[in-house]
Amino acid sequence: MRTAVVTGGSSGIGLAIARLLVLRGTWRLLLAARESARLRDAAAELGAEAVPCDVTDAVAVEQLAAASAGAGGCDLLVHSAGIPARACLAEADVDEYRRVMETNYVGTVAVTQALWAQVAERRGRMAVIVSVAGAASFGSSAAYAASKHAQLAYARGLASAGRRHGVAVTVVNPGPVATPGFPQGRLRRLPVVRRLVLEPDTCARMTMRAVDRGALEAFIPPAYRAATILEGLAPGLSVRLAAAVRRPRGGQVDLPSPERA
Repeated sequence: MRTAVVTGGSSGIGLAIARLLVLRGTWRLLLAARESARLRDAAAELGAEAVPCDVTDAVAVEQLAAASAGAGGCDLLVHSAGIPARACLAEADVDEYRRVMETNYVGTVAVTQALWAQVAERRGRMAVIVSVAGAASFGSSAAYAASKHAQLAYARGLASAGRRHGVAVTVVNPGPVATPGFPQGRLRRLPVVRRLVLEPDTCARMTMRAVDRGALEAFIPPAYRAATILEGLAPGLSVRLAAAVRRPRGGQVDLPSPERA
C-alpha cells in the first residue's frame, strides 16, 4: 500500500481526489483539514486517517509529517488546502491579504518542507492545486489572486527542483469549481459563464489524469490557458477586457472571481 496525504481533504477538490484514490484500492489515505467534524466524517466515509491540521500552524504541520511517517512515508502529496478572500481590491484589509497569503501560499511551503524528504525518498508525486487566478489577475479578487500568484511561482519552482530529486510535481490551475468554500453563486447567476463552473468530481478526475501522465502543469479546463497567454503577451489588453466583463450599477468594476476551492 502506498500512502497519500491530502490537505484540504475534508471537502471540495481534496475530498473528491481522495474518493478517486480509494476507488483505486492501492492507497492508504491521510486526510488533513482544519474543521475537525467535517474531517472526521470524510475520514469515516473513506476509511482514511484523519489528521487535524491548519497549514498555518507549524506544530500541526509537523504532526501531519509525523503521522505520514508513521504510515510508512508519503508517496503522493496533494496540496488542496485553500481559503477565499472575498473583499475587492479597494476594500480588502491588510489582515485579509495576510490571512489568505499565510494559508494559500505559506501553508503550501510549510507542508512541502515538512514532507519533502519523505516524498523524495520514495520518489513520489506531488499535486499542487493552485488556480487560474494564479496566472491571470482579477481586480475583484486581488487578495486571493496575489496569494495564488505566489503559490504558482513556488509550485513551478518545485516542479523544476522535483525533476532533480525524482519527485514528479504537477501544478494544477482549475477555473471556477463549486465547493463549500467557493460556492460560485455569483458565477452561476451569469448565463454566459455558468457553464464554465465545474463540479469537484470533474476537477478531481482531470487532476488525477494530469498527475498520472506526469504533466508538469495543467489548466482545467484547458481553455483557461488562453487567458494566461493573453495576460503574458498583452497585459494592458487583458486588464481592459477583465474590467469590461461586468460593471454593476454605479460603474464600479466587479469582475467575477475564478476562485476554486
